[in-house]
Amino acid sequence: MGKFLRSLHKKTEIIDKVDYHRELYQSFMTGPEWRNVEMAEEYAQFLDDGHSMFQFPYFRQIFGLWRVVYESYSAARKYNSIWQIVSSEYMLMDLFIGVFTTLELLPKGILSILLSPFLNKDNDTEMQKHLADFYSQYAKDLHTLPFYDHNYSEARAQLARAYEECEHKTWGDWFSWTFISLDLWARKWISKPLSYWFHQDNNLVPATTDILVKERVDNSQDLEALKSSCIEHLESIEGVHVVDKNVYFKPTPSTEYAVSAYARLRVPRYDSFQTVLNSLNDEGIQLRKIAGQDRVQVKCEINASNDIDLEDTQEKLNDIVAQKPLYSYGDSIHPYRRLCMFDIHVRELADKVEKLNESKYAKVKFIHNF
Repeated sequence: MGKFLRSLHKKTEIIDKVDYHRELYQSFMTGPEWRNVEMAEEYAQFLDDGHSMFQFPYFRQIFGLWRVVYESYSAARKYNSIWQIVSSEYMLMDLFIGVFTTLELLPKGILSILLSPFLNKDNDTEMQKHLADFYSQYAKDLHTLPFYDHNYSEARAQLARAYEECEHKTWGDWFSWTFISLDLWARKWISKPLSYWFHQDNNLVPATTDILVKERVDNSQDLEALKSSCIEHLESIEGVHVVDKNVYFKPTPSTEYAVSAYARLRVPRYDSFQTVLNSLNDEGIQLRKIAGQDRVQVKCEINASNDIDLEDTQEKLNDIVAQKPLYSYGDSIHPYRRLCMFDIHVRELADKVEKLNESKYAKVKFIHNF
């Protein structure tokens, strides 16, 4: 880190640490939360493909989720103390997701063992499509809306109407709807205290992240004109807001043609961040800090067609990132699908993401930007 950037970083932390700074464990400990989103997506796709819900690998999914909880904690321990992690709301959320999901899937798994010998493996019916659509929309909503803020009563009422309106129902439909109806009822009451707790002022986390960026700009204008030009250029990128409408220029001899301009930007978290990152990179704007940190967790998804392509792609990803993944996992449904978690330096993020996305069977699924 250069002297000027170090000074700007420290100054920003002193002036506005609450909005600017986040701990590194916050990047790693979001792994279970987003694994839970993936599980909803996988469940929706499984139902949409016409498979009976009583053929879903519930027990393996439970085990996989708890493994992600453990691996996330282990990754976070590289940078933060046990107490920092264990006492955080992120650990509380991860444990709750693990327990809540286990209590949700375990009865379904047990019931599946009892019912699967008597029900068809496939249940490609109208009601099953309604259930698949619900879980698909639920998974999409989870990208921006926490599970404890969903309207489960409304969802339950809509599915009840859909069930009544279906002309042809199977025993699989009846068992599926009955169990999911009870599941939604339980979610409603479990979510109420969580929603209250996480909406307390001291527990709210904005859906944005502050970043520090660097740009080389023409030194021919006066300082104020140059500042206005930089702000206009930065805010022309969708999703980008220049905090305090300020730009900082590194002292440079007046004889030099270009000057280094630094700015603190407020950008989206979650899926939209990758789009913003690519746009900044296209404009020649270099990322220097994310939430005051030099590292961030990146999830890469491999979808291959056989074992050879899967392992070859994994090796290529390792070469691009110059490290093995922190950990990787599958979904227990698709044998050639793998999700890999990497710990990447912020300065290299744009370049690494671009190269990872060029892989034939892989793409960057998510940047865990705190």
